[in-house]
Amino acid sequence: MRFFVVILAVLAGLKVWTQDRLYRSAMSDALVAAYRDRAAQGCFKISESNQAGKLVKPVSAPLNPWAPSAGTVITIGNPRTDVAMLDFDNPLWDVRYRHPHLVLAAPTSIGADCSYDMVTGLARIANR
Repeated sequence: MRFFVVILAVLAGLKVWTQDRLYRSAMSDALVAAYRDRAAQGCFKISESNQAGKLVKPVSAPLNPWAPSAGTVITIGNPRTDVAMLDFDNPLWDVRYRHPHLVLAAPTSIGADCSYDMVTGLARIANR
């Protein structure tokens, strides 16, 4: 009898884990599809500006290098934002630990990643 209870508990745990993985995968795909174009445009505008000229190597083609990005990932918070975990009064705390970010990996010729904050609509480029 214990054997059947253990088997049922394992199967219930496997069912919950599978449903969670499917839900997270579907939500990630939907967010990437919804925000990829906005993120690519925001990253392209920043890469053209003088601020990012120091970080990003110049691209020979005038095309947007962020648009065909295959390395697109959804993350919660931006780990490159310098805020301590217990510094709740910092105005960037939400950006670091709460806002969803769409991270676009540019081709290796650029050597940088672009993180697009979906809440504020701002993009940020950083070297890999």
